[in-house]
Amino acid sequence: MAETTPKAPDHAPYDLNNPQVLLAWQRNHLANERTFLAWCRTGLALFGFSFVIERFDFFIRQIQNVPMFEGMAQKHLHTEEITLSTFAVGVLVMVVATWRFWYIRRCINTGAKTFSTAPDILFTAAVVAIILGLFSVFWHLIVQ
Repeated sequence: MAETTPKAPDHAPYDLNNPQVLLAWQRNHLANERTFLAWCRTGLALFGFSFVIERFDFFIRQIQNVPMFEGMAQKHLHTEEITLSTFAVGVLVMVVATWRFWYIRRCINTGAKTFSTAPDILFTAAVVAIILGLFSVFWHLIVQ
């Protein structure tokens, strides 16, 4: 039974018939996929967190109707805005993760020796800034 070795794509600048090169190429693709899945998990966690916030708001509103807690301040917690903002950040994470996956995949397949890490750094900083900004804005609204 003859073994078939994968043929190198026409656009690959390296020889995928060499087992060491093939394994390195596969490792790079697998690392890219793991990173993509990590970003997807982050987006899904943000989706889930937005639903937790909404359920907590429902719980607080139900507690305010219990006679034992009549003296409790009837405060609007602005959870709709927090929930939608968190959900939107989750969507943004998923969209950029998909873009990054295809960008890195193209870099691997074309044999790019280096590629820019600026989008990763910029995106990470933007997500952290958005989350901290939302937290500070809504914390200010809740505390007032």
